[in-house]
Amino acid sequence: MAKNQLIQNSPYSGGHIILVTKHAKSIAIAPIFMEKLNACVLEYYIDTDLFGTFTGEIERQGSALESARKKCEWAFNKLGPEVEYVLSSEGSFGPDPYLPFQPCDHEILYFIDRKRDFHFHLSCLSEKTNYRISEIDSLEALRKFANQVKFPSHGLILRPNVTNDDTRIYKGITAVSDLDELFKECQRASSDGKVRVETDMRANFNPTRMSVIAELAEKLAEYLATNCPKCQLPGWGKVRQQKGLPCEYCDAPTEAIKYEVLGCAKCDYEEIRPLSESLNKAEQRYCGLCNP
Repeated sequence: MAKNQLIQNSPYSGGHIILVTKHAKSIAIAPIFMEKLNACVLEYYIDTDLFGTFTGEIERQGSALESARKKCEWAFNKLGPEVEYVLSSEGSFGPDPYLPFQPCDHEILYFIDRKRDFHFHLSCLSEKTNYRISEIDSLEALRKFANQVKFPSHGLILRPNVTNDDTRIYKGITAVSDLDELFKECQRASSDGKVRVETDMRANFNPTRMSVIAELAEKLAEYLATNCPKCQLPGWGKVRQQKGLPCEYCDAPTEAIKYEVLGCAKCDYEEIRPLSESLNKAEQRYCGLCNP
């Protein structure tokens, strides 16, 4: 969809969208929303650590999606009824559900349009991440780890590996001199002589994560720029895919995608869209009967 068409059709043109964040995520989101929606993104700084931290001092209550929704609701409660649009972001990191040895970034953007009375969220699973944790016992191992995870452009976190003092944790390390000094301090405080080093996954210390948020923000902006064919409200786009494209050899349903389903964020209207008019059969290699 062309840029000028998105802006022309945008119901948010000239509007202000409140972004709940502690970690400068408007860097990733604001330029895209201005380009796609002609809408201004304003940061509302709150201590989002209250909803949970990556490093575990505060456990997240509920799922990542619930946490993202709570951030939006918090902003509405604090800022009052004049605020119409609120956006939040939530991320989590761990092994890929399909490739256990591959780390991945699961990002969520949650949007509430109080003016039109609907909630809308998008998520993505990206292998584009430097997420990593290790237990090390030497400066040589530390520097090797740092190089592998793009330090110093990406921040690091250090803490003693085994200690009774859970408060001794150093975040947002981006200077080599600080890294060496804090490593030695953590090593002295650790009863096994090891230091736990991990990537700082907060967006303002992790440009790679910030780029994933930007990619998701672009998809969200395109949804919000597109009106539902039935109710004419924004928030129209792909909601799921349906497998089952028939095999070119035996005609049995396969794992290949047969069609996409487009849906509305507000009403229950949906449309089916084939991936391609010319693609009506799946290659034999995707068939469970031909390749059991």
